[in-house]
Amino acid sequence: MDGASSPGPDSIVLSEIRDGNIGIVTMNNPHQLNCLSSELVAGVLKAFDEFEKQAVRVIILRAYPKAKVWSAGHDMKEIPLDGQDPITWNVAFEQLLHRVRSFPSPVIGMIEGSVWGGSCDLAMTCDILVGTGTATFAITPAKIGLPYNAAGLTHFLGVLPLHIIKEMLFTANPISPDDALKFGLLNRLVDPDKLEQTTYDIASAIASRAPKVVRLLKAELRKLTSGPALTPDDFEEIQQLRRDAYRGKDFPEGVNAFFQRRPPKFLDE
Repeated sequence: MDGASSPGPDSIVLSEIRDGNIGIVTMNNPHQLNCLSSELVAGVLKAFDEFEKQAVRVIILRAYPKAKVWSAGHDMKEIPLDGQDPITWNVAFEQLLHRVRSFPSPVIGMIEGSVWGGSCDLAMTCDILVGTGTATFAITPAKIGLPYNAAGLTHFLGVLPLHIIKEMLFTANPISPDDALKFGLLNRLVDPDKLEQTTYDIASAIASRAPKVVRLLKAELRKLTSGPALTPDDFEEIQQLRRDAYRGKDFPEGVNAFFQRRPPKFLDE
């Protein structure tokens, strides 16, 4: 490591700078399957802030080596069930998505293990994804009754074909690594023993290019793929549908069923 200070090995987020300009963030919380808790998100955001100060040219976001779950998504214990909007602009998870998308330099997701729920959205916000044969992707709001927001859906629209997004969202079933490669979600699908080297080779190539131009290209592509603007009427209609969902009976039923390890019984019409 050179440049940035890294927390101790017991930290749930590890960070380092290699070769002077490649930042590496490791989600290191196997006990909670790298769920995107406020604590873990804060650690990742802190690493990103340090990397920006150090002017790194590319970031690698990864799980600890040989993880079976890259990240389990939202920390379900932190989701409010009191009638509030569970996905507002200022919650930790949303702040992480904004930061990855808006970070000046490219972010590469190094995907080892399954990707669930909100972490699937996090993967979509990365600029490049390299994965192994264990890398499956599932976005699960319909499985737990969570009223996802329009901003989150735009992340998928910039990456995958519309019918694939619909199948993923409506069924909440995971897509396989081969399908992820075929549909363009994964840039590379590699053997586990080649994951790190392949990812670092891509990062090194990016780091060797003109940094101002790379940052410009990322900014341009982000603006061009941010999704169509909603009319005020469309926005209000979507917000009302979301309020009906998070104030209804199915949302708490889905969350409670998750903790009770049983299938939910959705009845709210």
